[in-house]
Amino acid sequence: MLRLVYLYRNLTRNNMRTALTCAAVALPIVIYVLSTAVIDGLDRFLDNAAKQLRLVVSHRASIINPLPSGYRSKIESLDPERTRLRSVCGMGWIGGRIENDSRLLSTLAVQADTFPATFPEFKLTPEELAAWHRDRQAIIVGRATASQFGWKVGDRISIIPSLPPYTPMEFHVISTAPHAADPVTNFCRLDYFDEVRKEADVPTDIVSFFFVKCADKEALDHFGGAIDELFAHSPDQTRTQDEKAFMTEFITQQFDLPTNLTILAAVTIFVAVMAAANTMSMNFRDRINELAVLRSIGFSGLALAGLILCESLLLCGLGGLIGAGIPFVAFNFTSLKELTVPVIQAIIVEPNVCVEAFLVALAVGVVAAVWPAIAATRLTVVAALRNLE
Repeated sequence: MLRLVYLYRNLTRNNMRTALTCAAVALPIVIYVLSTAVIDGLDRFLDNAAKQLRLVVSHRASIINPLPSGYRSKIESLDPERTRLRSVCGMGWIGGRIENDSRLLSTLAVQADTFPATFPEFKLTPEELAAWHRDRQAIIVGRATASQFGWKVGDRISIIPSLPPYTPMEFHVISTAPHAADPVTNFCRLDYFDEVRKEADVPTDIVSFFFVKCADKEALDHFGGAIDELFAHSPDQTRTQDEKAFMTEFITQQFDLPTNLTILAAVTIFVAVMAAANTMSMNFRDRINELAVLRSIGFSGLALAGLILCESLLLCGLGGLIGAGIPFVAFNFTSLKELTVPVIQAIIVEPNVCVEAFLVALAVGVVAAVWPAIAATRLTVVAALRNLE
């Protein structure tokens, strides 16, 4: 009990130093939690992509190079019965924005007839499907995007594409895709976009890539090579990957989030170690006289080291609780849970991530206490009494 009182007195002796040290530990832990949550979100996103049994066919040279729309019929000819190759859907990225609004949109123009079969996870209702096939100006708006801009089913909206001819396009919202894994991206009809491009004398009948829905894993592996062989001698050669590999490569090239966030988390944890170690070293030097008295009246070096370690663990543990608790509460019980980010769409802070972060904070406490604890064990009675002079 007396040792607990002693620890409490030490922690409250300099409240400013204690508060700043807790903050110095808490901030890196917040960054660690958010970085881990984003990386976990990427893993979930990629795992979901792998479950869809889709191939992505892009230009061999670069994803920014277009492919002819006519490639679709050639890909479909590899399995005319549609027993293994279920559907092929060409897509073109158009991005977009709203007039007098700086926020950018993620919009794809897709081949309307095969989109529902290629992306069955959208689970469009019969009414939505009928509207999709009937209306060339139909658009499926991501639910997060709809919430952000206040759009709802039945609204008429205008989007300015990020590609030529930059002509405003009028759309009718037919769905907010409540079942889609991606709550941000919008999907419109490619034939409508081609009409707009044709009127402006911009090249048409091109797509950015094709998504190919396969029946099973065996078909996925087979057509992955067969499609590239089909176009091996054409002017526009292809590169076919499963959806997970394609998305992984795209994320790495555009953002490289996993690597960058891992480095960020490591650097911030190192900063926390330095801050906590500096505090514990200062505490040790400031209380050398007290330690001398404790050592001289019979406390062993290990006992002193234990007190220092407990103090460091309490200090860093408190910072860890604050650092892990802030993002958990913020992204689960406040409006931040509606926040969307590129690719992973939503940040989900799981309890296990917070527990892991708290254990990291305790590890920081152990590392920070190493030098003062070793110094305490080496402190002899004679040397301690000399420090009282």
